[in-house]
Amino acid sequence: MSDKTASTLVLVGAILQLLFSIALIGFGVFTFILPLIFGIFDIWILIVPAFFFIGGIISLIFTVLWFQWRHEPSAHRAGLIITGILGLLFGGFLPGLFVLIGGAIAEGNSA
Repeated sequence: MSDKTASTLVLVGAILQLLFSIALIGFGVFTFILPLIFGIFDIWILIVPAFFFIGGIISLIFTVLWFQWRHEPSAHRAGLIITGILGLLFGGFLPGLFVLIGGAIAEGNSA
């Protein structure tokens, strides 16, 4: 496989990760505002929105990294593999899988 295939996989993963991060942050806003509308003022209710906000911010960071790294996937092979695994956990399964596969098939001797 060539770096062009790896670059395309990383690009698709970055675009999907951007969509998932927007959805996570939007759902975090929704779960923050919903208890306020119904008058539920408990500190434990803020755990769910915090989870979605943190996941959305981490996903946005991965998105920016992947958009920068997609030009030379062979130079960032180890980073793509590591952030692909973390992307599987934090930002949705599919984008992390695309980036993980893109990092694995990138040409180079690293990782």
